[in-house]
Amino acid sequence: MSSVEPMTKPSENEETAVAVTEKPAPTEPHEILAETVKDLKRGDKVAIFTQDNPDPDAIGSAFGLSWLIKKINSSASVVIFYGGEISHPQNRTFVNLLNIQMRRVDNAKDYDEYSLKIFVDVASSGQKNLQSVTVQPDIIIDHHEDNPEGDYILKDIRVMGATATMICEYLLNSGFQLNEESEEDVNVATALLFAIENDTGNLVSENTRQLDIDCFLYLLKRVDINIITNVRNYPIPRYFFELEEIANQNKKIVGSVLVTGLEFLKPDRRDALPYIADKFLRMEGIETVVVFGIIDDYLVASLRTTNKSISLNSICHSIFGESYSGAKTGSGGARVPLGLMAPKNAKEEVRNLVWEALKTKLTAEIIDKISGQ
Repeated sequence: MSSVEPMTKPSENEETAVAVTEKPAPTEPHEILAETVKDLKRGDKVAIFTQDNPDPDAIGSAFGLSWLIKKINSSASVVIFYGGEISHPQNRTFVNLLNIQMRRVDNAKDYDEYSLKIFVDVASSGQKNLQSVTVQPDIIIDHHEDNPEGDYILKDIRVMGATATMICEYLLNSGFQLNEESEEDVNVATALLFAIENDTGNLVSENTRQLDIDCFLYLLKRVDINIITNVRNYPIPRYFFELEEIANQNKKIVGSVLVTGLEFLKPDRRDALPYIADKFLRMEGIETVVVFGIIDDYLVASLRTTNKSISLNSICHSIFGESYSGAKTGSGGARVPLGLMAPKNAKEEVRNLVWEALKTKLTAEIIDKISGQ
């Protein structure tokens, strides 16, 4: 039997200690975010960084997080940054219809003027999907496989269908609701829902989780269906079809692997790469697709697979280098500086030689790496 020491009454000359019950430190991601945002003072600025070429999940997540931050602390000023191009016509339609305000990064700035720096749908800067700027974030919210080391106020990286699902969870767990009578709230709901829909392939991709479905159903009652319809039915530019012809001419198929190149692309046509990769993946008998091209001084590639035995992240790293590529389930990308081989200002004859050499070497290496999996 355990014994309990009897309490002794303090003498009149002794000071009586007053027990103060301290509030426990926040442990859940939404709690840590809320406490951090509440501590911001009037005039403090928050920077949200997305991928250089943000997709709907990056854009919708940043938009939703900006809304949440301002709900938690109305005095906070929030700016969403991206470094490359919003070039895909669907993404441009998405941003325009929802009036999402975003700014280009300035790679000469250190962004120290911002009291809080948050990465959304991306985990590392100066490489991979965010090469345009080198910034040390305070908070990371992402669902990709990248998991950088370091000290952060919050690093929430989970296996999830979409980062937008995580933002929606933060919103609901923090006690906020999206009001279907508010235009701003409807726009946020619409952005988050389309982000989830896009990144989970309509909730049927392998990385879809129950939380993705729950958040989708919550948001579905609050969206602007007309905007969703217009974004889904975005106008496809003529050059997409022209580049499809080039992709068909350059394609090489070995077994279930298809590799092709789009040659030299303008920066604002970068999103033809994933568009064409997605289309080729629907070809009968094809399980893995790699589409690549040259943009300015970079080799840019888009990878897709339905083969569950392939680690696309490992394939990306082995072919393009860990610092310049990455993947989540079934989808990957790369942006590799060409250095001395960069043909940007070279004569057409030299450019063609560089392309042919690159296409031949890269096609053979891709097929060898994927076939060897």
